[in-house]
This record gives sequence, structure tokens and C-alpha cells, in this order.
Amino acid sequence: MSIDERILVERVEQLTIRDLRAWVREGWVRPAQGEAGPVFDEVDEARIRLICDLRKDMALPADALPVVLGLIDRLHAARRDLRCMAEALEPEPEDRRRAVLARFRSLRDGD
Repeated sequence: MSIDERILVERVEQLTIRDLRAWVREGWVRPAQGEAGPVFDEVDEARIRLICDLRKDMALPADALPVVLGLIDRLHAARRDLRCMAEALEPEPEDRRRAVLARFRSLRDGD
């Protein structure tokens, strides 16, 4: 489900149109472009709520926010990659999956 700026500001208590537009300009939020302007999905809304928490509740400075968001994005990408790897290994025989897992743990732990 996609929503416009007005509805998003109504749904996110601490959000203002001014902040939202600034965050889009900064690239912290990347909405899709609809016929009447930007439209936001559930992922955008969750990210905006996170930014509100970081900026307003935790008083994170604006210059630190891109660093924190970048780290969070990298963490999500790593989790997605691991999930894809697990799915790729799913059809493999049990002994092969165990061998890959053992090798992974060995590399991770530096053995």
C-alpha cells in the first residue's frame, strides 16, 4: 500500500512535512514517484519512524544520521544475503549443508 505525504504525516506523530521533504532531499528516504508526487510504502514509513526516533527521541546530530543509516542499511543487506545463502543451501544434502556451516564457522572464528 502506498500513501502520500499528507497521510504519512498524519500517521507518524513526530513527523512534519518540512522534515519529510528535507529527509527526501538528503536521500535518507527514497519514495517512489507517483503521478501527484512522492508515494511512500511500509518500508519508507518504518525508516521514517526510525529517523524520527534517532533525531527527535535520541537527539542524534544530523551529521551522524547518514552514518547510522548507512550502517543499518549494510546490516540489512548482510542479513538478506545470509537468508539467500540459507535458501540456496536448502536443497543440498544434509552432509553438504553441515560441511558449509562448519567451514563458515571456521572462517568466522578465525580457526
